[in-house]
Amino acid sequence: MRGFLRRGLVAGAVAVLSVTLTAGAGEARRLPKVNNFILLLDQSGSMYMQHETMKAVKMSLAKRLLAELNGTIPELGYEGALSLVAPYREISGAAVFQQKKFEEGFKKIEDDQEIFGRMTHMGSGIHSLEKTLAVMNGKVAVLLISDGMINMDTDPVMEVTAIHNKYPNICFHTISFAEDARGKAVMRKISETGSCVAVEGLDLLSGKAALDKFVRDVLYDEVPDKPAQKDETIILRGIRFDSGRFNIKAEWKPVLDEDVAILKENADVNVVIEGHTDGIGSEQHNQKLAQRRAQSVYDYFVSKGISRARMKTVGYGKATPVATGATDEEQAASRRVEIRVIR
Repeated sequence: MRGFLRRGLVAGAVAVLSVTLTAGAGEARRLPKVNNFILLLDQSGSMYMQHETMKAVKMSLAKRLLAELNGTIPELGYEGALSLVAPYREISGAAVFQQKKFEEGFKKIEDDQEIFGRMTHMGSGIHSLEKTLAVMNGKVAVLLISDGMINMDTDPVMEVTAIHNKYPNICFHTISFAEDARGKAVMRKISETGSCVAVEGLDLLSGKAALDKFVRDVLYDEVPDKPAQKDETIILRGIRFDSGRFNIKAEWKPVLDEDVAILKENADVNVVIEGHTDGIGSEQHNQKLAQRRAQSVYDYFVSKGISRARMKTVGYGKATPVATGATDEEQAASRRVEIRVIR
């Protein structure tokens, strides 16, 4: 992205920051559908048994699929996690998705384990996902890879329903290696909770087109090609705060909602959220207050679905006032957050 930053003031001395972009001709863009995703692999005993159709161990097929899936998922700034169920084990916690990092995580999944005596605790494993979901904001896609076999455990469909009721923005998409009617029914019912995507693992392994479609259906949208544009200006508005406060007042939320909409339309744009104060009080106090103001806007954007990876915060305290005077109006104008567009 090339361009320049322009700073100005609108009515009420609210900061406006803009960046001029030049779009390339015929460029198709990918926009994330979700803020987070979890790859959830079943490591129960039945997954270490042979798949009768493929004449290969189901876990080896699943790990091969994970590798191909990893290479297909685009790095769009969403956070990803990798976990196992039956029993539950977190391989990689929630972090900005990077293909290389996930590739390292796959090496920690055992190629061979005991088959008999390893109970299929899929339900309790799904219940344990709450630990990961608790640190995720926005929409979450869980990609469950399993053969649907269960025994001596809570009902996984019931657990999925309970999680979906608590976290309405979550969707369980299933990749099935089931071979019997019961396992297929379990996987189908899991995906039907929330009207999510259900596919067969063998179909994804059979051709790149099916894998590409699955990833696109679950994780991102492709926007139509745009004609070449020049001087496309993105304007993000800042907000003010009351003296000594860092809470976002109701009157400023529509302004931030406009910024959220713009950021969602321009997924390649990142921002620095800058907090400022007036000149009243010590430097130490104002530095902390400025940082808290920036963090308030950051948290608001995250709650509206903007990826953490696209944002940074910085507090400038009273170092950069709007004006050098000490009138009430000038002091009020300095108690602000500005949003700077970066690459």
